[in-house]
Amino acid sequence: MQKTISNKRWIILTACIIVWACTSFPSLWGVFQADAAATYGITLEESAMLFPMCTAFYGIFSIVGGKLQDMMPPNIVAMAGSVFMAFGVIMLSVLGEGTTVFQLYVFFSLPFGGGCGLISPAMSASVMKWYADKKGWAMGMCGAVSSLLLVVMTYLSKYMLGILGMQLTVRIYGIAFLVLCVASCAVLINPTRQYIAEKHAISVAARAKSSAGAKPVTSVDFTPGEMLKTKRFWLLFFAGMCSAPAYMLIAPSIVTLGISRGLSESMAVTAVALATGVSAVGKFIIPALSDKIGRKKSAIIFTICTLVFSVMLMKATGIMLLGVYSALVFTYSGWTMLISPFITDMFGNANAGANVGFISLYNTLTSFGTPVLVTLLTPVLAANTNHIIGIVGTVIALAFIFVMDTNTAKLKVTEE
Repeated sequence: MQKTISNKRWIILTACIIVWACTSFPSLWGVFQADAAATYGITLEESAMLFPMCTAFYGIFSIVGGKLQDMMPPNIVAMAGSVFMAFGVIMLSVLGEGTTVFQLYVFFSLPFGGGCGLISPAMSASVMKWYADKKGWAMGMCGAVSSLLLVVMTYLSKYMLGILGMQLTVRIYGIAFLVLCVASCAVLINPTRQYIAEKHAISVAARAKSSAGAKPVTSVDFTPGEMLKTKRFWLLFFAGMCSAPAYMLIAPSIVTLGISRGLSESMAVTAVALATGVSAVGKFIIPALSDKIGRKKSAIIFTICTLVFSVMLMKATGIMLLGVYSALVFTYSGWTMLISPFITDMFGNANAGANVGFISLYNTLTSFGTPVLVTLLTPVLAANTNHIIGIVGTVIALAFIFVMDTNTAKLKVTEE
């Protein structure tokens, strides 16, 4: 099987695209938010919180999933995660009116986010190992095509909710996710170290050629313990954590926000679909570009863009809101796709699963910390609270990225 996939590594890529689309289900929550609130008897604000809670549990379980996939075949870990993830969606169809928010956290957010946390490191590490010569392109392709599938799922979800209702719709999704993800994850295997080294050498040579006079950076392997002792890891970690609220605080409620800012309900749903479409473009263009101009330069450019669009979103109304939100999703989505390639570029492929798992923990801290900030600052900032938190966080993230030295090879020889 190793030889077959080495000649047809697109099999791994295709499997990961399918799984990525399924695990991105919370990105559609703007379509489900109102129906979920009505079905379970909770408020719109409580319904919106199910999205960041999925992200929180995702971060926690990513550490476990990453460590496991470095110790055993990635397909075993990812298949177990697929069952756990699908169980969470199916449980939404079992729960009904009178369900508490805590129960929704336990029976949906925990298994869904936790299952994704087991799947993601195995999936990401496998793709980047098979495509060590063009990690950005491969990760971008996964994100882009899966996002295009989400465009279809946006309109499909709205149609299904209208004729089937919340519970039957999520039951169908849960069963479909179970079948598709288990089957896709079954093909995940790791390539040999020799294969990875050969592909990495191609990447180094291509980058040196495209950057006149640039010295190729030697790839070195760090254990998770060694990685956690570096300032570079923590700068990237906090950059990811601080940039997340710009998207996380807006996405779950974009439909209700759009309606309050002058969009019709159909146009507000279109905002979700359009943003998902441009997200696909951003997830492909930005990581692919980073293969050519470097991760750090790409991160700086597009984090600045995210900051600009976050400021514009504060006052945008009507069609302008739709356009600005789409632009924000484009730049933010592309920047987040750089984080896994950043980790493997700086800390090597040998422990990629565990290392990617640790960096994913920033999602958890953001998900738990952001609601606390919103609660504390709302009495002062009122309606602009979410926007201001996102803007300030993006400024801080930009500063962290700017001062980060991405050359980790010298750390194996000299102490900082």
